[in-house]
Amino acid sequence: MLNEPVKEIMTKDVVTVTPDTPVSKALGIMEENGFHHLIVVDNKDGEEEYYLISIRDLLLATSTHEEVASLMYKAHCIHEDTPVIDAVCEMLESGQRAAPIVNDEGKLVGIVTDYDIMARAAKSKIMKDTKVTKIMTRNVITINENDSIGKARALMRDNNIGRLVVVDDEGNPIGMVTEVDILKKVFKPKRKMTVGEFKGEKVPRMGQPVKIIMNTPLITISVDDTAADAARVMQEYDIRGVPVVKGNALRGIVTRLDIIKYIAELKKGAMIEVEIHGMLDPEFKDLAERIIATEVKKMVKQAGKVHWIKINIKKDRDKGGLPYYKITTYVKTPNKLYVGEGRPKASLPNKLEAEGEDVAYTSEHERWEFIDVLKESLESVLRQIEADFEKYHPKYVGKVIKEQMQEEFNPEEFKKEE
Repeated sequence: MLNEPVKEIMTKDVVTVTPDTPVSKALGIMEENGFHHLIVVDNKDGEEEYYLISIRDLLLATSTHEEVASLMYKAHCIHEDTPVIDAVCEMLESGQRAAPIVNDEGKLVGIVTDYDIMARAAKSKIMKDTKVTKIMTRNVITINENDSIGKARALMRDNNIGRLVVVDDEGNPIGMVTEVDILKKVFKPKRKMTVGEFKGEKVPRMGQPVKIIMNTPLITISVDDTAADAARVMQEYDIRGVPVVKGNALRGIVTRLDIIKYIAELKKGAMIEVEIHGMLDPEFKDLAERIIATEVKKMVKQAGKVHWIKINIKKDRDKGGLPYYKITTYVKTPNKLYVGEGRPKASLPNKLEAEGEDVAYTSEHERWEFIDVLKESLESVLRQIEADFEKYHPKYVGKVIKEQMQEEFNPEEFKKEE
């Protein structure tokens, strides 16, 4: 699940500027290349430091002759071998939509942006299995096409959002307006806006209807589409949000940030704390922990979400005095409680005794393997989860699996052995 190194999805040919670059030049580079961010490289005493600037920041500059040094901010850099899902979490925590990628020496080797993440998310199996309705914002803030640009900007500021869906008088979505549209087309247009007139009076720019700067036709996706579809559309059209519709009716909106947050939630969901009741065999403790971690990752990847995992280890001894184990694994998902058991295939001492063999002698050569029993218990649960996935996917993907739990969990069964 998005576990490949971030260097696999980054842009390697990085365009950079220096702190003394004029805003006008930086804006030209961005518009020419379709960039939303630029890396600023500041060489101090032979050491390179990396900063970021966004197109929004540049558009708010007081003068196009101003140097980008006054607008740039120190960038959080990500190592090239960081898994994509961890890189997404780092970007989210740092508040960045882009990040410089560095190697072991701390040297710049690329840049990753939310655009690159959308391209990767569009191919992700788990995103293809996630309905867009699960991650979209349902209460969409809209504006009528005849409302003023000034009202649009006020709505964005009051609600801390970067875009509005524009609707007609019947409430049908017909366009989109963003904060960058207002900055580009109203505050700093390449050509002076046509000043309309109303009852003989000139209408100021911010008083003009939002429909003259909105983006149309409106690009949308359906409520039946997936998160991967939303990511693909945003990457393909280089947009940062896409309305979700049912017919002509607006049902929600999903943004790049929504997808990034959802990926971060998947990362948190994969960090499952496993409760172990009973003693791990000291001789195999390290190996056992690695096996548990590996199998738990497989379960989370297949189930999508796991609430908790409990492993109950019960230790007994055979007639020859050798230990053997019975291990039960409980895994609770949103839809079901799975129970898997691992135990010796047969009672070797009893079998040998019945056949007239020397139990003590044979037991010295054969013992109940703790690791095998542990793996059997974990793999039993994984097989059940995989069977349910095959049963309900893809025809029933996204629907709630209406099954009863196999049994109620009894906390008394998990009292740790002395």
